[in-house]
Amino acid sequence: MPFLMREAVRSRLQKRVSDIEHGYRQNVGIVGSSGVGKTQLLCEFFQSVSRNPKLLPIYVKAETIDGRQLIEQWMGAALSSIMLDRTLNIPKTLSGLLREAEVIVPKTVAAVKHLQKLLRQDKNVFAVKELFMLSGILARETGKKAVLMIDEFQALEKLPAPDPFLLLGKQMMIDKEVLYVVTSSAVDRAREIFREKLSLLFGNFEVLELVPLGFMEVDQYLAARMPAHRWSFELKKFLFHMTDGEPLYLDLLLHRLEQVEIREFPQDVNAAVLLDAFCQELFDRRGRIALLFEKRLEQCAYLTKYRGPYVRAMLALSQGRHKLIPIAAFIEETVAETQRVLKRLVEDGLAVKSGSLYHVPDFLFRFWLREVFQKRHGLFLPEERILRKHLFDELSRVLDFCSRASEEDLELRMESLLKEFRNETVEVDLKKIQCPQFSEVLLLKHFPHSIVSLTGKSSKGRWLFYLSPEWIGEPEIEKIALDAKHLRKVQRKILIALGGIDQNAKLIAQEAKMQLWDVRTLNSLLDLYDLPKVILPSYGGTHESQKFDESHVGSVAQGIPALELS
Repeated sequence: MPFLMREAVRSRLQKRVSDIEHGYRQNVGIVGSSGVGKTQLLCEFFQSVSRNPKLLPIYVKAETIDGRQLIEQWMGAALSSIMLDRTLNIPKTLSGLLREAEVIVPKTVAAVKHLQKLLRQDKNVFAVKELFMLSGILARETGKKAVLMIDEFQALEKLPAPDPFLLLGKQMMIDKEVLYVVTSSAVDRAREIFREKLSLLFGNFEVLELVPLGFMEVDQYLAARMPAHRWSFELKKFLFHMTDGEPLYLDLLLHRLEQVEIREFPQDVNAAVLLDAFCQELFDRRGRIALLFEKRLEQCAYLTKYRGPYVRAMLALSQGRHKLIPIAAFIEETVAETQRVLKRLVEDGLAVKSGSLYHVPDFLFRFWLREVFQKRHGLFLPEERILRKHLFDELSRVLDFCSRASEEDLELRMESLLKEFRNETVEVDLKKIQCPQFSEVLLLKHFPHSIVSLTGKSSKGRWLFYLSPEWIGEPEIEKIALDAKHLRKVQRKILIALGGIDQNAKLIAQEAKMQLWDVRTLNSLLDLYDLPKVILPSYGGTHESQKFDESHVGSVAQGIPALELS
């Protein structure tokens, strides 16, 4: 099933390939949570590049056992690239590749052998430097442009050098005939590397963020994946709420449902059957999502010999403790030690830091930590049936909430969010937002076109909010701007356009000194404070935007909805 934004990403990558063929290079970084389709995208890109006789595609999977294996994979990937159009029987070992490649690229083979000698002599830093030089040597020897693809590139940290990214950045400046396309599931760490290590004059990265599917995309996916099933709107909202549109979770859960026998055509999806599919995936010992989460939590064991504080910190985050001191109290460690624990969790992608708050962005993972992992480890008797029943009941409660949630309660949910603010600073879409503690939150009025206005009063002044679930055009923004003029002592004015906003209306809002939030900004804030996200099919769901605008893509691009799961 094609998605508009998937095609936009493909188009963007092809443009970068065309650019380097014509002597201009713009490296690309693709970030996003695990499971949104980054690796699939990179593999498809590799196939398309391999069909171009002017290019050498080099694919490196950076998540390996250790740095030594990563170096061997990198060397093997470089040598394999020259044989893609020569033979189908590419050697499977590095020694075999060296024998075959020596008559084709003797200089590159000599560089690989010298690199191996450096490793045997434990001259690791020099070996890493030569490893980064390899793609450029190959490109110059073949007279082709190299496209170096590094999947999960943050794992280059395991290379045996004090600062691999500093070395890589210096080499990137020299090798202008090498296009770098990298991916990372550790979004915060990747952005830090781009910003601090790889923000270079001739090697700057254009960063594209892949986000999960939006509500309407999930709707389309269900129709294409399960044409014999009919989904009620309430069940669609529940599925989207629980999975947040993550393609991997959707695939695994729908695979469970597909195993249920179809007795009539078409068949209505039964709520109890869907809840049981969630229980099988989250609770049962062979549930694939549960196994995935267990494996993710095993990362804590690799961080230290004693993983207790790390796991407890994850549990604290799943229960809504997002600030340093409450987390320290929960895990019973000093503030300094808790800071160290949280820093490691963030570096390894298990948590993110948003301003002064810590957060686990994966809703289903948080739910599993809280409702399955913690309760299972707190059980005194080897009797888990009661826990499974508890999980089913909790899922039923969430389903009931999704069934009752509607557009009419938007102002109440906005009010709940504002009451959670405690003078913290958060970061959303690379922008810092100061969240003052409001002593009073009031609903002011309802406008036509489903617009509501609220005000929050703090010690530093008043904030004025306008919230609309529908598209904002010039007539609507003019009414809002006129209303805002009549209110005095307003410190900040914010327009939350959930349904999108016309370009001219946006200019009018900016002239009126209004800050604009879209649905993604609001939902990111709601999620940071463990409040349910807004799901309104009228505008397309949590992450979707009206269209993909090429002009929005710069050195740091807008978020792009995730790829379909192949």
